[in-house]
Amino acid sequence: MDLPKIVAMYRLKNEERWIEKSLDAASSICDSIVIIDNGSTDDTVKICKSFPKVTEIIDQHSLPYDDTRDKNTLLKTALESDPDFVLTLDGDEVLQIEAKDLLLEELTMLYPDTPVFEFEFLYMWDKPNQYRYDGSYSMEWFRRLLRISAQPKDLKFDPTNYDGNAHCPHIPQKSVGWDNYARSRMKIFHYGYYDEKLRQEKFKFLQETQNDSDKGAGMSSNECDNYIHTISGKGRFSGPHGIEIRTLPDDKFIKDIP
Repeated sequence: MDLPKIVAMYRLKNEERWIEKSLDAASSICDSIVIIDNGSTDDTVKICKSFPKVTEIIDQHSLPYDDTRDKNTLLKTALESDPDFVLTLDGDEVLQIEAKDLLLEELTMLYPDTPVFEFEFLYMWDKPNQYRYDGSYSMEWFRRLLRISAQPKDLKFDPTNYDGNAHCPHIPQKSVGWDNYARSRMKIFHYGYYDEKLRQEKFKFLQETQNDSDKGAGMSSNECDNYIHTISGKGRFSGPHGIEIRTLPDDKFIKDIP
């Protein structure tokens, strides 16, 4: 039995470190992959072009930041190939090794009518076999896979209350099944906080873009505890004992980390 037709959607900028591994894993379950590039200056686009299943790369480097606009463009492009499902991923996210087998069983046998699937994210931390699992890091589940046959023809992403429509979710807010989802056994490995350099860069970015004087109606730095949890085991989003690390079995993690 084959997997249903899945199209993956990516919105990228300067993801050359992880995108090859991400696309390699996505290619194992997807019929095609559509991408928006928001002005990468590294080898991101070159790497994407090397994958046969990448069927569209939309260049939007000249447009101002707008998360909702970009995701609607991706959704429209993905739907042109008449998929059974659309899957939304970021460039620093990699599907676990057994993704194909797990999804085949879930989409066709266990949950044949479920419209939305949610995945647990493991935040890889410092070593290839390690992930952080304390505080909010132990509760990271996100809706990423949408069954198209269950959705209305005019489905789209709605604006958010943040500047540039930031923090737009990865499936449309009014999707049928938003609150009727299945939790998949498939994990997604997130590498955006993998090493100290990445964590410091993320911390700096969040401090600069979501400070207390933010003009948008989103959460301020104070509400987010100044994002101290991204670079330490402190703050209310960390666990009571600080950073806690778990390890994966030998055959369950990516070993050749760039």
